[in-house]
Amino acid sequence: MDINVHELMSLPAGQRYRLLADRLNACRLWAYEDLFPSVFADAVDLVYARQEQHLNARRFVEHTFINLITRPGDLVELCRRIPAEDLRLAVVEAYVRHPLVAHDVLAAMGASGELYRELPPGGWTEVPMHLYASARLDAEPGRRFELHELLPFGTVHDRSSARSVLRSALEADQLTDQARAAVLSPGGVEIPAPAFHEGQRAQVVLNDRNRTPRRGAVRDKVWHHRDQQWYFFLRDDSGRKISKRYSAADLQARCF
Repeated sequence: MDINVHELMSLPAGQRYRLLADRLNACRLWAYEDLFPSVFADAVDLVYARQEQHLNARRFVEHTFINLITRPGDLVELCRRIPAEDLRLAVVEAYVRHPLVAHDVLAAMGASGELYRELPPGGWTEVPMHLYASARLDAEPGRRFELHELLPFGTVHDRSSARSVLRSALEADQLTDQARAAVLSPGGVEIPAPAFHEGQRAQVVLNDRNRTPRRGAVRDKVWHHRDQQWYFFLRDDSGRKISKRYSAADLQARCF
């Protein structure tokens, strides 16, 4: 398929998606990174926004879900071309609940800071949260985990899913003593969403606690039980790890 986006989008919708409902043509278009997201955005607008009974457009979207998205970043890139937040949310919800989507991609979404930075919040977080934590517990049955290792984006995204995960970890004796005590405490565990995510650019706010100007990207984050807050670790622009930990109040996001 040697066609530019303008020619493709100028085709009547019926002809365009009759072409792209064919898996071979969709795979060929996928190689055109500058074209595919625009065509996909148009298709999801037909399927989820206008809710037209367009079988070929739906087939194209579902083929993309099942066969072409192979990592969380693929979904992020496609959603960046969808202008309306409610439509982006509808697409992500449909993706995570599709019965044929690869579970390894969904599990990887549960630890992807890029997703939580880029995509609108919603009920979609329940599925990747649960699959990620379950995969970690299954992969390392002899290990005891801290809460943030199983729930890297807190419990507030989906409390019922978080409770289910923690109950399983508790029953399997896969929590550290500190995490176990937190889960069994009268109030239960309430972990807010972290203010920063891995890979996010940040710089240190200079004050009485921080006298050294630093900037870089978040490389790790941990939940502190006693302080009841997240702490963040940075990697500077040269790639060197900064050992000091910072609270959210110590940092500010930067765009470059």
